[in-house]
Parts: sequence; structure tokens; C-alpha cells
Amino acid sequence: MDLTKLLPTSHLQTDLMAMGLQDGLRLAVQPLVDAGIVSDGDQFVEDLIVRESQYTTAVGNFVAIPHARTHTASRLGLAIAVFPGGLDFPEAPDGQPVKVFFIIAIPAFAPVAHMPLLQHIAKFVRNPKKVEKLVESKSAAAAVKYLLSFKA
Repeated sequence: MDLTKLLPTSHLQTDLMAMGLQDGLRLAVQPLVDAGIVSDGDQFVEDLIVRESQYTTAVGNFVAIPHARTHTASRLGLAIAVFPGGLDFPEAPDGQPVKVFFIIAIPAFAPVAHMPLLQHIAKFVRNPKKVEKLVESKSAAAAVKYLLSFKA
């Protein structure tokens, strides 16, 4: 999958710090709000939390893929947030803090539009060395370049 259109450099944030999961989600969704993909960041965070209460999106290897269908999304959106210090994440299968959020905004009118993207991300995060390299990226531009080079 080609992530070029979904992942401009402005959608990837590195070296973030948050005071808990909800604060982390708020920071992580901001690029989608700034880009006009998500019209109401607070509502989208609530949608993500409701989705998370149904089944965790933490997948191990310090990664979570919070995603939700929302009426606030005008199109499919992707934002990535790196928290080098990690955030406690309920129900993480490995019990480890999450260092990388792959946030997916799914427009309510296209409920399965995210499936190829989700599969692509899942293949990437299966490799702990790839996740580690992403976390250690020196800049958002370097991290985006690295992610765009990944071919599933």
C-alpha cells in the first residue's frame, strides 16, 4: 500500500509526552484536525475511547492502532504519534507501555475503507526492529521516509 497521500510529514509527531492515554490521544489526533480531515478532535477522541473500551487496539511491540468510525472524518486519515517514554495502555497484550500510536480516522460513510491500511500497518509493526527504528527516528521527515519505504 502506498501511504504517500495518507502520511504527509505533518501527520507524524515525534518526541511527544502525555499525562495518560486520553491526553496522548488528544495530541495524536491534532494533525488530522489541523489538516481538516477531522472536524471535531474532542469527539474523535471520544469515539476512539469508546472503540477502545470494546476491544483493545494495543497490538504489542510498544504499538497501538487506535481507530474509529466517526462522523467527524471527511475522509480516511492517518496520523502517527511517537511517545519515546511510553504510555500505559489498558489491556496491552504484552503488558508494555505503548510508544507508537497509528491513529486511523474512518469516515462513517466508508466503514471498511481502512482495512488495507490496517493490514499494511499490522505487517510493519510485527517486526520489533522496524518499530524501534521508527521510535528512534531523529525527525518526522526521517520517520515518514522510513515508513514510506516499507513494502508489505
